Amino acid sequence: METTYFNGKYIPKDEVRISPDDRGFLFADGVYEVIRWYDGFFYDINSHLTRLKRSLRELRINWPEADSFPTIAGKLLNFNKLEDQPAMVYLQVTRGQARRSHSFPSPEVPITSYAYSWGFSPDITSIETGIKVMLKEDIRWSRCDIKSVSLLPNTMSFQEACENGLKECIFVRNGNITEGSHSNIFFVSNGTLFTHPESNHILSGVTRKNILRIAQECGIKIREEAMQENRIRFVQEAFITNTSAEVTPVIELGGNTLGDGVPGPVTKIIRKEFYDEIKVLKG
Repeated sequence: METTYFNGKYIPKDEVRISPDDRGFLFADGVYEVIRWYDGFFYDINSHLTRLKRSLRELRINWPEADSFPTIAGKLLNFNKLEDQPAMVYLQVTRGQARRSHSFPSPEVPITSYAYSWGFSPDITSIETGIKVMLKEDIRWSRCDIKSVSLLPNTMSFQEACENGLKECIFVRNGNITEGSHSNIFFVSNGTLFTHPESNHILSGVTRKNILRIAQECGIKIREEAMQENRIRFVQEAFITNTSAEVTPVIELGGNTLGDGVPGPVTKIIRKEFYDEIKVLKG
């Protein structure tokens, strides 16, 4: 039976009970975080923890147990016997249960916290051969830097991509390509790596941050600068990054074939260096 974490306790999943008055249910008033276990270690868990605490601060949710996230995650793997295989851990924290009102509960009510884990198998085919993605006007709110559970525009857009046989939806805001529905995106043009700078219009991805570091260590020229939609014709390569997809090449963007329609050389270099780093960390 699957064991989950719920409000400070480790209990079977079918015993979890969340009130219909929970603000996460009524208002999507909460944040989440997802971390990846490489059958031996969590990749850059400190950055995930830092982002979690920032999201909580931005929404003014006071969860005193935030620093215990790594411990919670480790115990979930242990209880569910996932220590010796690739796995993921999801955590969600909401403002808690209170009678429905747009204003925050006063005084504050107990926070609702929930986490679970599962075995994970990466999409090797997509990582090796590349994916096709769509472009769409960015319909999300202007605080994409907060890892909020309010993801309806993302899920609707991603569903549209799926229904068209595509693997991701990439957003465009005011002519600039921002990020995907659940990923960051990078472009290679004339040997230079481009990606949208950190701002309220994108989520600061943990994998994104590490890929920028790896690219710099490889001597690849980097520009944290938005790629304009009308300049796609000058792009030779692209790839998306996130916790589950790691570094996944994009071979077609909005109906436009990139380069030769196969993963490009810069993408391959970065992906290899990323995997080499994982091997070293595994020991």
